[in-house]
Amino acid sequence: MAGLITSLHTGASGLYTSQTAVQVTGNNIANASTAGYSRQVASIVSTTPLTSGGLTYGSGSAVDAIDRAGDSFIVQQLVAQSAAYGAYQAASTPLADIERIIDIGDSGLAGDIDSFFDAWEELSTNPSGTAERQQVLQEAGNLADHFHQIDQQLTEVVYGINTSIESTVPDLNNQLSQIATLNQSIMQTELAGGDANTLRDQRDLLVQQVSETCGATISTDGNGMVCLQLQNGLPLVTGNVASSFATTKVDGLTQISLTSGTTSYALAHDDFSGTLGGLLTTRDVTIPQFQNDIDRLAYTLATDVNTLITTSGGIDQNGDAATDLFALTAPADPLADVWDGAAASISVAIDNVALLAAGTTGTTADNSLCLSIAALRDTTAIDGATYGEEYARIAAKAGLLVSNNEGRLTASSDTLDELSAKRDAIAGVSTDEEMILLIQYQAGYQAASNYLATVKEMLDILMQL
Repeated sequence: MAGLITSLHTGASGLYTSQTAVQVTGNNIANASTAGYSRQVASIVSTTPLTSGGLTYGSGSAVDAIDRAGDSFIVQQLVAQSAAYGAYQAASTPLADIERIIDIGDSGLAGDIDSFFDAWEELSTNPSGTAERQQVLQEAGNLADHFHQIDQQLTEVVYGINTSIESTVPDLNNQLSQIATLNQSIMQTELAGGDANTLRDQRDLLVQQVSETCGATISTDGNGMVCLQLQNGLPLVTGNVASSFATTKVDGLTQISLTSGTTSYALAHDDFSGTLGGLLTTRDVTIPQFQNDIDRLAYTLATDVNTLITTSGGIDQNGDAATDLFALTAPADPLADVWDGAAASISVAIDNVALLAAGTTGTTADNSLCLSIAALRDTTAIDGATYGEEYARIAAKAGLLVSNNEGRLTASSDTLDELSAKRDAIAGVSTDEEMILLIQYQAGYQAASNYLATVKEMLDILMQL
């Protein structure tokens, strides 16, 4: 009798084991398309064997754990690659804007530079012509306006980046807070002997999103809690405590700070990777470089023309010494480059064609100054380059930055896809495999049921004796 009762327990364990395994398989199938879900596996083990009459025989099976498939090394690689991808992705739009603004085509600044010097050549054919003089002033104004336009559009890109940063920070803070909360929940659940697999999946997905946004290094403490840090070492999440980011405007730029505990830290572009790193580097490094190049070009061209007019002894139609054609505003910062802000401040200083000097003698046929200014077109004025060549260099640099970033973005995306495929191969759900397991567990359940039916018949026979 005792042996048959034990057999009932053995059969029941088979039913419970198969039922639990079916539940785990069903959960996998239900979450086959859930982002970040890791396949779960029922760990089936034999229960402690029994000894009776000198014989040792099994007592059934049990599910001692529901394991979560995964590879921590691949997860860390995904986190790191997400940061690189976020940086290249964030930089792609503002870099494309810069390339569009600094247009190398005929409608760009290069065309206005050529038109300006063409007007001086045209004036040289008729130094006293009112229409030709008006054309010089018109082209000078167009040139100044185009410098203004480039400077304004670059500033608008900066404003756009500011807006992107301000919209990113609240979501980032929310993700950090969720990770800290999940850390606490996972620890409590597992200490109580519960299953925290779903919570771990949610946490891993959030960690990857945080890394894509700001770049983060990841480690795990003794309690199994994830710890996140910026690449400069400042803590983002420690155990169940999350730091928080804040934004403020300083001189028109959105600045980011991190508050950890009672201490706040001002952050710069090199403190980040990911989306924020790409945005801040573009705003604080790349755009200022282009603004500096355009300022230098505007300053050099205007100064060269003004210097030639005044030092050559240009005479206007009134017989007076000629004044500067262009006006520039000196930078407020005495330590700044002399050309700082030139693209924004350049303007035409005269509005009367009679004040324009064509020559140095005051005679109506004197075109010497026109020819000298027209010759500036081919002067190597900036680092061995003409004005047109210097602008072409600036435009080429913008194009090269876009091309390089696109190449890196594509490579990073491909790497991310490869890592995601590796993760899915290990932790992803294959519905075909799950269906095979489902059939196996179903067969096991049916077999255990048949086994119990047999034992019951044996007990019935025994009870009738």
